[in-house]
Amino acid sequence: MEPDEFAQQVRDRRRQEKLSQQALAKQVGISRNYLSEIERGQATNLSWQVRQRLASALGIKLEQEGTIEAAAIPDSLAEFAATAKLPPDDVQMLARLKYRGQQPTTAEKWELLYNVIKMTTGG
Repeated sequence: MEPDEFAQQVRDRRRQEKLSQQALAKQVGISRNYLSEIERGQATNLSWQVRQRLASALGIKLEQEGTIEAAAIPDSLAEFAATAKLPPDDVQMLARLKYRGQQPTTAEKWELLYNVIKMTTGG
C-alpha cells in the first residue's frame, strides 16, 4: 500500500469512527502532531510498528510487503521466534535484516537484536 493511500485510509477510517486525532494518537501511542503528518502523507519513514498499531486500531488491512517464505527464515530465528512467541510480522521484519551481509547465528543474538530494535523504536 502506497504511503498516500495509507494516509487517506487512516484519515477516512478515523473520521468514520468519529475519533479525534488526539484520541487516536493516544490510543496508538504517538503525538497528535505526528498523526496529523501521517494523515497528510507528510510523515517520512513511518515505522512498521506505528503503521501496524494504526491499522489495528482502525481495522485497516495491510498488505504483506515482501513476505519471506518459511524456508528463508534461519533456524536460529525460528527458534527465537517460537520461544518469544513473536508475531509473524516481526519474524518477517527480522528475516529481512542483514548487517554487512550477515544475520545473527544464534537465538540469543536474534533476541538481542530484537530487543535493541524495540528499545530504539519505542515498541
